Amino acid sequence: MELVIHGRRKNDRRNFGHCRNVLYKRNLLVRYFLSERKKLLTRLQQMLDRAIDGKLQRTEISEEKYSALENSMKQYLDNNFLAGKNQQEQKEVIQRLISDIAHQTLTPISNLKIYGEILSEAESENREEIDTILEQTEKLDFLIQSLVKLSRMESGIIAVHPAEIRVRQLLQTIQQEFAAKTSEKNIVLSVCDTDLQVTCDLKWTIEALGNIVDNAIKYTPGGGTVRIKAEQYSFFVRIDVIDDGIGMEKEEIPRIFGRFYRGMSVTDQPGVGIGLFLTREIVQAQKGYVKVKSEIGKGSMFSVFLPVSKNESYQNCDISETG
Repeated sequence: MELVIHGRRKNDRRNFGHCRNVLYKRNLLVRYFLSERKKLLTRLQQMLDRAIDGKLQRTEISEEKYSALENSMKQYLDNNFLAGKNQQEQKEVIQRLISDIAHQTLTPISNLKIYGEILSEAESENREEIDTILEQTEKLDFLIQSLVKLSRMESGIIAVHPAEIRVRQLLQTIQQEFAAKTSEKNIVLSVCDTDLQVTCDLKWTIEALGNIVDNAIKYTPGGGTVRIKAEQYSFFVRIDVIDDGIGMEKEEIPRIFGRFYRGMSVTDQPGVGIGLFLTREIVQAQKGYVKVKSEIGKGSMFSVFLPVSKNESYQNCDISETG
C-alpha cells in the first residue's frame, strides 16, 4: 500500500513538473509573439510616418525581412506614392496647357471685343447680333481666366496669405464692386457695418464672396433685395449672403459646388458654372467652409465661415444699402 501511495506521489510530482514546464514555455511563446507584434506595429507606424512625410524609400521587398502584412503595406504605399507622383505630373501638364491657351487667346479675344464695340457704334441694323457676339466673347474671356485661376490654385502656384482683415473693408469693397450691376437691375444690396475681424486673404476672399453675390444678383428678380450680414462665433466669423431670388431644390445643393455644374432652372442665365467651385476652393484653402440653405421661390442663404481674428470682439451690425 505504501509503495502504491509513494508511486502516485512520484507521478503527481512528475505531472506537476511537466505542467509547470508547459506553462513556462507557453508564457515564453506569448511574450515572444507579443514582442514580435509590437515590433511589427512599430515598423508599420514608421513606414506610414515616412510615407506621410514623403520620405518613404522604394527599396526591394524581401519576404525574409518583412512579414506578409508589411509586404502588403509597403506595396500599397509604393503604389500610392507613384499614383500621387503621376497625378502631380498630370496637373503640371494641364497647368502648362491652360497657361498656353490663355496666352494664345488673349490677343484674339481682345480684338473681338474691340471690333465688336466698333461695330456696335457704327451699325444699327444688326444690333442684336453684335450684342450677342460681345456677350459670348465676354463669357469666353471669363471662362479662360477662371480656368487659369483654378489650375494655378490647385497646383499651388497661387497661394492664399491670410492676415487680420476688418469685415467692414471686405463688405464695402464688394458693395462698391456690384453697385453698377445692382443699380442696373434695380436691386437693393445691403451690407452689415461691423467692427468684426477675420483672418483671411483679402483679395481671394473678395473673389470668393463676389462669386456668391454675383449669383444672388443674377437670380434675384428686379426690385428684389440682397443682404450681407456678419456674426461672430467662437472660432469663426459667419458671413451670410441672403437673397429673395428663385431659390433651388434641397437635393440640388450638394451639386452646386461642382466644377461646371449649372442647374436646369438657370440655363437661360449667363454663366459657365465655375464660380461656386472656385469659391469653395478659396474658402477651404483658408481653413473655412461654406453652408447653403435654399427654398424654391423664397431665395437662398450662403454662409461663409472664416477663422476669427485673435483680437476679435463682437459688434452689432448696422445695415447700409445700395441699389
